[in-house]
Amino acid sequence: MTGFFHAYDLRGKYPEQISEKEAEKVGKAYGTFTDAEKVLVGRDGRKHAEKITESFIEGITSTGTDVVNAGLAPSPVVYFGMVENSIESAAVVTASHNPSEYTGFKFCKENALAMSREGGMKKIEEIYAEERFETGEGKTETLDLKQTYIEFVKDNISLEKDLDIAINFGNGVATVLGRELFEELGCNVKTVNDELDGDFPNHLPAPGNEEAQKQLEAEMTDEDLGIIFDGDGDRAGFILPGYGYISEDEVLAVFSKECLESSKGTVIYDLRASKLVPEIIEKYGGKPSTARVGHTFISEEIHSDPSIVFAGELSGHYYFPGFNVPWDDGLFSAALMCQIVSEQDLAELLNSFEDYPVSPELRLDCPHSSKKPVIDKLKKEYSDHKLSTVDGVKIHFDKGWALIRPSNTEEKMSVRCEADTQEDVDRLLKQVRGDVERLIENS
Repeated sequence: MTGFFHAYDLRGKYPEQISEKEAEKVGKAYGTFTDAEKVLVGRDGRKHAEKITESFIEGITSTGTDVVNAGLAPSPVVYFGMVENSIESAAVVTASHNPSEYTGFKFCKENALAMSREGGMKKIEEIYAEERFETGEGKTETLDLKQTYIEFVKDNISLEKDLDIAINFGNGVATVLGRELFEELGCNVKTVNDELDGDFPNHLPAPGNEEAQKQLEAEMTDEDLGIIFDGDGDRAGFILPGYGYISEDEVLAVFSKECLESSKGTVIYDLRASKLVPEIIEKYGGKPSTARVGHTFISEEIHSDPSIVFAGELSGHYYFPGFNVPWDDGLFSAALMCQIVSEQDLAELLNSFEDYPVSPELRLDCPHSSKKPVIDKLKKEYSDHKLSTVDGVKIHFDKGWALIRPSNTEEKMSVRCEADTQEDVDRLLKQVRGDVERLIENS
């Protein structure tokens, strides 16, 4: 696999791995691959993103494919734009929450279907490596999606009362329309790190980042809700005054309840989620279903099953096909959470949930070449237990479970456990972590 081609996106350091030269070549491969007449292209706010985007667009148009340039735009706004304007293909130049020296690309097929490796990425890599590029003279036009996206959200979200909210933009691209969006929804907005800065001088732009959470909490006074966006706006995290950071398991439960009260159907959640999530889904009349970790896998599930009303991942990606948002959208997620807070006592709801002890997700260093051997050996060592092998291996114990899975984008192995008591969690985590570290060391 070419160094910066991963399971569901392209990502690498600028300029060592991805410079303007590679970006143009990626554009040529993408333009050759796609059957679409036009490709919608947007970008994040990294210092090199504009140059990378220009080269990428030059590559696409050199194949005879036209480009619609949305400029600076959060990823979900680009996804919205392709659906709203019936554009069959889209690409976002972004490295999401990665450090400032990274750049990358996310690709979408028709109706905002995220492109997986088997869904097209592998073919694009082959064209890239073999340099079998079509030639032509494509045209470029520009399109501002900002106001139409804001109107779309306003058509779907209605607050019962005005709210005071605080938003940590993390100096990411969501700042280009975030304040205006939430003010038009009826919020009084306090902002933190709202200057677009691709160097991310305050902290990595990720909802789960503790620095991001602490900085926002320190700025909050009497606001009703705190919101944290990631670098490209497709993920969101939440802080509730007097409660603290709302865990992703709890957010999945809250959104599942909200979506199922509007429309019954299936809810997709990733394998790492607490058993709280399927319990809440069943309580409110939904059908729980697990999926592999990764936004392309969940996107493919959504586009193949019209019964799905909500889907979410512990990374903070949330999808709302029940609201005609079948893409991961941090801005829409935050708007819906504002609606929920305006209608009910969210802390009371959260406190009513069962509290199941669960570990943080450990990220252990593991070379790409060791990932499969480690998983295979774990399956063998725990063959006397019930195992789930959809994504890595999930080992079921009498009093809980442990999930060990390889990262799709980093040289890491993830470990997470849930059990009946905190003592059981600690015991399982110590046992499984020891096994994984031993196997990595010996691989």
